Amino acid sequence: MQYSASVSSHPEAGPPSFRKPTAGDARTVATWLFRRGERVDMHTLATHLDIGRSTLYRWVGDREKLMDQVILASVGDIWDDARRDAVGGGVDRVLDATRRFMQGCIDFQPLATFARREPNLALRVLLDPDGLVTAALARNLSREVAAAAPEVAVPQRTFEVLALAATALLWAHVAASRDPDIDATIDIMRTVLSAHARVAESPGEEADRL
Repeated sequence: MQYSASVSSHPEAGPPSFRKPTAGDARTVATWLFRRGERVDMHTLATHLDIGRSTLYRWVGDREKLMDQVILASVGDIWDDARRDAVGGGVDRVLDATRRFMQGCIDFQPLATFARREPNLALRVLLDPDGLVTAALARNLSREVAAAAPEVAVPQRTFEVLALAATALLWAHVAASRDPDIDATIDIMRTVLSAHARVAESPGEEADRL
């Protein structure tokens, strides 16, 4: 996914340092706190930056918008690894990358901790149809299908629904401290993508049905 990771992958190294803080620094420190498993609190963040809370809100929006940015910056490497390690061809490769990404997100302790500690906020962020995380997942599913299975003609809106459905099936369980059924989610995605492949291959049959 096209995420921008702006903080070291080793949060134990200490907080980022800078002379005069900027909006970008606010997101960097928030991501550092998140990766340490700490609660990203606006007061704590403003204190780290030595700025007023009104300035912080002006820079990053409210806490929900900030967490959307933080999660986006934190899971990009997971998608890149999943895409690189995926096996198979066509739709199978897309789904294998998706499965690896979902498992990687579950195994990413800062995100799992956030979902369990603040389930309402986590689900609002992750299931926001206009959110950055949802948009990135839908966009990258679309790109993977275009690259690995060009014979599958899926409307962009369908990718958006698939992204939301997969996210809901995954994180609703995690937030409730239950094990999610990734296989069931992948099966649903396979059914949708396969249906569009059949339509793409048999436009005459589709016309006959109409």
